[in-house]
Amino acid sequence: MRHITREHHVGARALFVVDDVFDRQFVQMVYYFVRHLPCTLSDYDTPQTQHILHWKYEFALHALPANPLIRELMATMVAVAHDLYAPHHFHLKRMHCNTHLYGDLQSPHTDLTPGITAVYCANPRWESDWMGETLFYNDAGEPVYAVMPKPGRLMVFDADIVHRAGVPSRQCFEPRITVALKFLAES
Repeated sequence: MRHITREHHVGARALFVVDDVFDRQFVQMVYYFVRHLPCTLSDYDTPQTQHILHWKYEFALHALPANPLIRELMATMVAVAHDLYAPHHFHLKRMHCNTHLYGDLQSPHTDLTPGITAVYCANPRWESDWMGETLFYNDAGEPVYAVMPKPGRLMVFDADIVHRAGVPSRQCFEPRITVALKFLAES
């Protein structure tokens, strides 16, 4: 079902880059749905940067859109995360869509701890000179891995790895769109 393109480690924590889970048509259709979500300027990376807001759409987990693509996207992302992190137990706490534009400011941060994050790259086309790579940092604060937002790509990683969403370059006139699932590990 999945094809791990790369597997990296930051200390004892894992980062998986998974490609070829979704076909081109599915990626296109999901993009056209998420591209038109009513995002609000309502999210931030850390308490210290809460004055720097980002465009986000928060999905209500108890009332997902009727669109079957979103349900399929979520189910597949959950299945891949469970597959990669078996036999660990965790449950989905949050699902949201991020939209990043040229000129936005993103800060290094962690997600739910202890937990797992899965990020889906929603753009159906991404040029290498558009940049927008997600950066992952080691414990010394140095960036050690960069992952391009390739269409349909999944990044699944330990949520306590410090990371930063990439911002598109000046050459990109498209928003960089991702869908993130945040899982909390069960004790």
